[in-house]
Amino acid sequence: MIRYCLAAIASGSLLLLACTPEAPLQRVVEVVVDEVISEPYQPKVQYVGRLQAKDDVAIQARASGYVLSRDFQEGQLVEVGDILYTIDDSEYQAALARAKADLAAAIANQANAQRNFSRGQELLPKGAISQAEMDNLTAKKLDADASIESANAQVTSAEVNIGYTVISAPISGRIGRSKVSAGDLVGPNTGDLTTLVSIDPIEAMFQITEATYVATLTDRMEGNPDLDALRSIEVTLELTNGLIYPEVGRIDYFANRIDEATGTLEARARIPNPHSLLVPGQYVKVILQDSNLLQGLFIPQAAVQADQQGSFVLEVDGSSTVVRHNVDLGDRFDDLVLVKKGVEEGDRLIVRGLQQVRPGMPVKVKSLADNEAQAD
Repeated sequence: MIRYCLAAIASGSLLLLACTPEAPLQRVVEVVVDEVISEPYQPKVQYVGRLQAKDDVAIQARASGYVLSRDFQEGQLVEVGDILYTIDDSEYQAALARAKADLAAAIANQANAQRNFSRGQELLPKGAISQAEMDNLTAKKLDADASIESANAQVTSAEVNIGYTVISAPISGRIGRSKVSAGDLVGPNTGDLTTLVSIDPIEAMFQITEATYVATLTDRMEGNPDLDALRSIEVTLELTNGLIYPEVGRIDYFANRIDEATGTLEARARIPNPHSLLVPGQYVKVILQDSNLLQGLFIPQAAVQADQQGSFVLEVDGSSTVVRHNVDLGDRFDDLVLVKKGVEEGDRLIVRGLQQVRPGMPVKVKSLADNEAQAD
């Protein structure tokens, strides 16, 4: 009886095993990958800047008198040497005439003193005059010579003052609004008559952060920083309407210290302005781009994800398993992103199917190039 029971139990177990459904196989997700590539690139960074004139001159009067004429149109471009104002010079012409008359009198007096001195030199050896008389003649000659020098100086001074009555442009540039008109009395204490600013080239002032300054030197010079090397960086401007100014400039100045309050380094770029499109005081976006090519690793923007730990990518390793890599990213270039650390050239990064996978999962791989070829 027991034998029959055991047989029945065994038969039931076999029947249950035969009826148990087979465990389903895990589905392998197919993902599209793209490789990390190494390419040359030109680093680019942007700052907010303000334009200023290379030369900004305040025009003032150095001679007192009434303004006879204003010889420029406000806001126009003037060349160096162009006449801006003419001041009445009649008083200075009279001073020049007096100075020339005094010079003529001094010359005549000096000639007479010279003749008396020469006679004294002839008479003194003969005993016709005393030594005291000779000393007096000598003193008169020296005084007459000094009077000549003084009279010449007065003539020169009068001529200089007359020159001040014609005010000319000291530089080429655009002139501003005139604060005086013909008939106004002006002088050294009047203040600015107008201003004149140079236009070509024009300068862009901006602030570089200390971190950017150090990083740029390190990247370019590989541990041997050279301030002058940064002068090879190309500078372009983006105007407030988004247009890129066509002329390319260069950095020509760095401050000699970091501003402790802002942690920035003042820099200046000189920009060609042949058509006077740029004006001082204008806000622009300063774009710095290194003219020397650097080598870097690039990953597709589509592969980049972010969470509380920062940016990361998912790689498919040699065993077709998903692996996470945290990455330190740099600038973006179209659909590629510069990566500073976290991956190596040739790594296969998932660009499609990211939502279906997680680290440690096995996957089936298809390259981006093959996937796009099938789509075409």
